[in-house]
Amino acid sequence: MNMLSLDIAKNEVRHLFRERTFFLILSVFILITLASTYIGWSSQHTVESVYQQSVLTLTAAGKNIPPSPFSNLPPLDIVKNMIIYVVLIGSLLAITIGHAIGTKDQKAGVVRILFSKPLTKKDYLMGKLISMSMVLFAITGVSLIISVISVAILSQISSALLLNLIEFYAISYVYMLGFGFLGLSFGLMKKESATALLIPIIIWVLITFALPEMGSALYPTSSLNPVLPQTNILDSPMLSAIHNVLYPFSISEHYKVLSSLTLGLQQTTTTAYVAYPPLISLSILVIWLLATLGVSVRSVSGFDISRGDIYE
Repeated sequence: MNMLSLDIAKNEVRHLFRERTFFLILSVFILITLASTYIGWSSQHTVESVYQQSVLTLTAAGKNIPPSPFSNLPPLDIVKNMIIYVVLIGSLLAITIGHAIGTKDQKAGVVRILFSKPLTKKDYLMGKLISMSMVLFAITGVSLIISVISVAILSQISSALLLNLIEFYAISYVYMLGFGFLGLSFGLMKKESATALLIPIIIWVLITFALPEMGSALYPTSSLNPVLPQTNILDSPMLSAIHNVLYPFSISEHYKVLSSLTLGLQQTTTTAYVAYPPLISLSILVIWLLATLGVSVRSVSGFDISRGDIYE
């Protein structure tokens, strides 16, 4: 990496910070972070109010008082909605950021000008990757700060809880960065902007919905209505085999496992099987990030500098 890569990264970040799209994405991240803690706190507050009224009634009637439903909940329980927000919203926004960075030069028609300088394909891609990482890191950092302040106000905060929140957002950053690299890669590879955005979204749908459903080994009706009979694992060698094959690729499930453990929550996975050990799930997330990084490298392999065109 040389100074040209850093210059490209700086220019990308400056350009994106001036775009309304960035502030819209940042606003969405701020809103979902605030909504996560507020909804978690509001739900607990409502149930706790009902419990206190029940205590008064039972006390007056001379009956035994059951323990509070939130007596054993961890302080970071109010942040748990952020897990699903990252899976459903954060990853999509990361794709949008990557797509915007990947297609900017083509839309501006400056690719040929950029490569009139002593710039290699590797340096060009490195600049894009750095800018993508920096922008998403800044947004994730803002969400972390908001979560820390919200937890401190609505629940409690300590050095241990602060470390847990940092770990959670670090895991979320790795998860979302993989989708950001996908958006960047197809933004560089595909000539049509709509196609460049559609392909990563299809991959997101497969990872977020299809793989967890297909690898759960549950009766098909169980995920739609869990109160129906036969909601346990279907005792089928076929479904067990499907689960064993697909579960390692269910990135969203591994992310949810790690996030729940980091926040001290019960696991919130779709699959009914016992999840992998945390170290394996973390390894799979890292492999996911490296794989998307490999796709990014592949995206500029067909770059023809003489044409000033990155399309194969």
